[in-house]
Amino acid sequence: MKRNPSSVVGQPVVDSERLLAFSSLLRKDSREFEFVLHGRSMGLILPDGSRIRVRLVAADNQLRVGQVLTYISSDRVVAHRLVRSVKSGKEEYVITRGDATVCSDWPVPATSVLGIVTEFCASEIWQPVGPPPMRWFGFRWLAFLISSLVANVLIMSPSVAVWMAKRIIRIHGMLARVLGFLKRRAALTSRAGVIP
Repeated sequence: MKRNPSSVVGQPVVDSERLLAFSSLLRKDSREFEFVLHGRSMGLILPDGSRIRVRLVAADNQLRVGQVLTYISSDRVVAHRLVRSVKSGKEEYVITRGDATVCSDWPVPATSVLGIVTEFCASEIWQPVGPPPMRWFGFRWLAFLISSLVANVLIMSPSVAVWMAKRIIRIHGMLARVLGFLKRRAALTSRAGVIP
């Protein structure tokens, strides 16, 4: 018997339409909100478990590359850095990326953006969100190449751009797991005194 995920205790399910409706209510009553961040995709800029403060933006507000945005993607709220804003047809899209990863996220409509992360609190002190960490040239080049590829395909077809970005993320994840396995294997064989 397949269970309805929304009926499982401790497994709340919220769809994107409900999140967007909630965000429009927030925009009417207040200018900012806070919540706890889960995940390591932003690295040390926004550590896992820290509280973030989000300033809501109006739908027509111009977003700037480099800002950390919160937006609705599928059934979750994401906090990642804006790397590109692209117009496809009449719709404006944003492409974001976590500071700790080279892969861009799949594009989402700009109307999904809730706001801009202004501060975070990892202990007791609120701090402003800093710039992205400096990375080596190869990382920056690959990140630029991936976001450019997704942006150029997005201009022609948003659905193909989303499909492609998801495949790039999946391939990156598989490569990371293979490299992790090879590193662990090399460490084990060097401890055993066996030279591969």
